[in-house]
Amino acid sequence: MKNWIVIVVEDMYDDRQLATAILEYDGIDVHVANNGNECLQLLQSIQPTLIVTDLAMPEMDGWQMLNAIRANPKTAHIPVVAVSAYYSSNVANDAKIAGFDACFAKPVSPRDFVNQLDKIMNLQ
Repeated sequence: MKNWIVIVVEDMYDDRQLATAILEYDGIDVHVANNGNECLQLLQSIQPTLIVTDLAMPEMDGWQMLNAIRANPKTAHIPVVAVSAYYSSNVANDAKIAGFDACFAKPVSPRDFVNQLDKIMNLQ
């Protein structure tokens, strides 16, 4: 059981359900947002331990959302990891430069994903 609060930001229903199920299986408290705007609204009422976001979304994508999170002193410290169907070494490198704590390819392997999140959280 992990004492984490995670916001999953994902516009695709199936991907949002899968990420939520993977995290809830480990006892993680999950909140969901359909895009970056919804995530920023959620951040006004909860303080998550971690944010897991898709990169390509309507209204506000993961890149724009990350910039807004990092620009706000109240949220800048929150680890943010990207999950993308368009994963490549270039995307992973761009994500690292942009300030994401990690970048994963879709579909994620449930056990590996949670293990990698554990490593990221232990570095905080």
